[in-house]
Amino acid sequence: MDKKIYLRPEHASIEKGIEFIRSNLKERNLPSKAIAKALLTSEEVLAKLISNREDEKTPISIEFAGLFGDIEINFKGKGSPFSSVDIEKNFMFEQENEEANIILRNLMDRILGDHLQIKNSNGYSFVSIKAKKSNYSGLIYTLIALILGVLTGYIMKTALPADLSKAVSSNLFVTVHTIFMNALKMIVAPLVFCSVAASIANFGDLKALGRIALKIIVAYLATSVIAITVGFFTYQFFPIGDPSMAAAVSGEDAASTLAKGEGVVISLKDTIVGIVPTDIITPFQKSDMLQIIFMAVIIGISVSLLSKKYPMAQQMIITLDAITSRITSGLVKYIPLVVFFSMAKIMISINLGTLMNVALWVPVIYAGDILMIIIYLLLLLVFAGLNPMKFLSKYYPAMFSAFTMASSNAALPSSIKQCEALGVSQKVYSFSLPMGATINMDGSCISLMITSLFFAKIFNIPVTSGVLLSLFIAIMVLSVGSPGVPGGNIVCIALLAPQIGVPPEAISLVMGLYPIVGMMQTCANVTGDAVVTTIIAKQEKLVNIEKFNS
Repeated sequence: MDKKIYLRPEHASIEKGIEFIRSNLKERNLPSKAIAKALLTSEEVLAKLISNREDEKTPISIEFAGLFGDIEINFKGKGSPFSSVDIEKNFMFEQENEEANIILRNLMDRILGDHLQIKNSNGYSFVSIKAKKSNYSGLIYTLIALILGVLTGYIMKTALPADLSKAVSSNLFVTVHTIFMNALKMIVAPLVFCSVAASIANFGDLKALGRIALKIIVAYLATSVIAITVGFFTYQFFPIGDPSMAAAVSGEDAASTLAKGEGVVISLKDTIVGIVPTDIITPFQKSDMLQIIFMAVIIGISVSLLSKKYPMAQQMIITLDAITSRITSGLVKYIPLVVFFSMAKIMISINLGTLMNVALWVPVIYAGDILMIIIYLLLLLVFAGLNPMKFLSKYYPAMFSAFTMASSNAALPSSIKQCEALGVSQKVYSFSLPMGATINMDGSCISLMITSLFFAKIFNIPVTSGVLLSLFIAIMVLSVGSPGVPGGNIVCIALLAPQIGVPPEAISLVMGLYPIVGMMQTCANVTGDAVVTTIIAKQEKLVNIEKFNS
C-alpha cells in the first residue's frame, strides 16, 4: 500500500484522505481506539489546511513515516499558518461552568499532548500526528547511543594520545553532559513542586490523600529495610575484599570528595528539622527535594481548600504543571545524545588498573540490585495481585532511562510517563514518584551496605552486631537525606566508613568505578518507586486494570 498521497486542496478531498489514513492504520494493526483518535485529529487537520489554503493548485500531501515501531502521519500544505490551539478549539465547546472548561482543556491536552506537532515555514504548514509511540523506539535509540559511546570512548583511550583524548573529553563530552544535567536540574525542582502541588490541589478528598501519603511513606521505609537486608546477605554470599588492597588507598584521590562531605551530619533529628525551609528561594537554589515537596504539599492543600472560592488558583497550578512537563518532555528527547557523551566520558576517564583491583565489587552490587528488583516484582504480585511481567513489559523504558542517566531525578519524567502507561492514576504517581526520588534509595542502601562490609574486610575490622546496627541506622538516615552534592553516594560512603573504623580515604578504591555502580543502583531506585506507587494505587482502586493488562 502507498505510504504517500497527494490531495487537491478542497473539502471534497477530505474523505479520500481519511480513507487513505484509515487503510494504512488498519494495515499496521493499531487498536481501534488509536485509529479513531488519529482519524478524528487528521480530519480536523485536513479541514484546517484546506480552509487556510492560498491557492487551488498546490496539493496537500499525506505521508506515513516512523522508525522502530513509531507511526507518524505527516501533512504538508501551502497556506496561512495555524497552531495546535486552533485544532483543540474545534474539539471544545465552552461551558458556562468554569470547572467544566478546566476539565475539558485538561482532557484535550492529555488527548493531543505531544501527539500533534505543527510547524509553519516559508508559507507552508507541516503537521505531524503520532498515531503510535512505540515503547521500544526510545530504548533502541538509547541503547545504540550507549554502545557507540562505549566504543568511542574505548577507541579514543587506547588509540589516541592520553592528553588528546582527555582534552576532547573535558572540552566536548563533559561540556555537553554538564549542560544537559544543568538543564535537568533547572527544571526538575519546578517539575516536582508543580506536580505534587497540582496532584494535591486536584484531589477532592484530602483525608484520602493523607491516608495514601502515609501508606506511600511507610511502604518506602519498608522497602529500604528490605534493601539493607538484601545488601547484607548478598555480601555474605559473595564476601569480596582482600587486605592487600589497603596499600592502594590514596588520600589525594579522595580529597575533593571528602571536602564535599564536611559539615554533613548523619542525624535523624537534623534530617526531620531540615524538611521545613527557612525561606522559599533556597530550596530551589539547592534542589533540596524534601523541602520542595514540603512546600508543594502546603501549597497544594491550600489551593484545594480554596478551589471553590478561587478556581483560578487551581488552574494556575495545573497550568504551571503542564508547562514544566512540556519543557521536561522536550529535554528528554535528547537523552540518547547525552548517553553517548556520558558513556564516552566514563570510558576515557576510567582507570583500567583500578578496574582490575576492584573488579568483583561491581558485579556483587549488581547482583544485590537485581535481587532487589526480583523482590519488588514479588511484592507487586503478593500485595497488588498484578502480573509482574506485565509491569516489566511497560515500565522497562523508565528502568533503562534510569540506568543510562544514573540519576533518579533525571529519570523522573520517564518514570511518570511509564506509570501513566501502566494505568496508575495521576493522583498517586504525581505525588509518590517525586517523593520516592527523594527518600526511597533502595539501590543506594544496597551499595552502601556492601561497600561498607567490603572496606571492613580490606582493613581487617570485625563486623559485630553493634557495628551492623550502627550501619543499619546510618544507612536508613542517609537514604532519606543524602547530601545534595555531586556524587552524593560517594560522599555517603565517606561518611559511613568512620562509623566502622575504616579511614574515609578508602573511597579512592571505588571512586573510578562508582559511575558504573550508580547506573544499576538508580535503576533499582526508580523500579522500587514505581512498584510501591502501583501497589498503593491498586489498593486504593486507582489503577486502570484494563490498561495495565493491555
